Amino acid sequence: MKFSFRRARAAAALTAVLALSALAGTAPAQAHDALASTSPAEGQTITTNPGKVSITLNNPPNTQLKGSNIIKVTAPDGHTVSTGELTVNGATLTTAADIDHPGKHTVEWRAVSADGHPIDGKFTFTFAGTDDHASSEATTASAPATAAPPVTTPAAVATETQTPETQAAEPASSQTPDNTGWFIGIGVVLLILVGVGAYLVGRRAKPGTGNN
Repeated sequence: MKFSFRRARAAAALTAVLALSALAGTAPAQAHDALASTSPAEGQTITTNPGKVSITLNNPPNTQLKGSNIIKVTAPDGHTVSTGELTVNGATLTTAADIDHPGKHTVEWRAVSADGHPIDGKFTFTFAGTDDHASSEATTASAPATAAPPVTTPAAVATETQTPETQAAEPASSQTPDNTGWFIGIGVVLLILVGVGAYLVGRRAKPGTGNN
């Protein structure tokens, strides 16, 4: 009985060791990395340009093969807004992106797990624009109205400058020449009338004198 009990204990211990070894061997194969979070978040609406887009995995990715980790950000009109080289800081992968087109942006990413297994995914976020952008458009639209007065100012100044000279010149030309002309005309008419009268009186007086 004592021998059998020892054999049973040894068999149980061996079974436990084998089970633990099997679990230890299968654990690394199942421990593929997965996406933990994104920035901006999936479906989020933002109003300011973050200047970057990032994803965070549950474990740091494998960075031995250059170009294997990728983040691509596409604007609503279809052109790529992500630029520069991808940076990796621990489990977070980041790319620079100039988010200035209002609308839904699409982010496609690919990473290599620490065990060498590639993983990928896609998410979207929406850029709603900023109040500063709207106010700058309003200021630009109102700019022509403020620029209009300087265009009309030179003409107004020229008109104001010429008007006093014209008004001052008109009285001088209308009074002196007209009055002088009238006086000369009246004088000539009077001289003619006086001369005609004297001539007639002289003619009438001569016959009368000869008769007497």
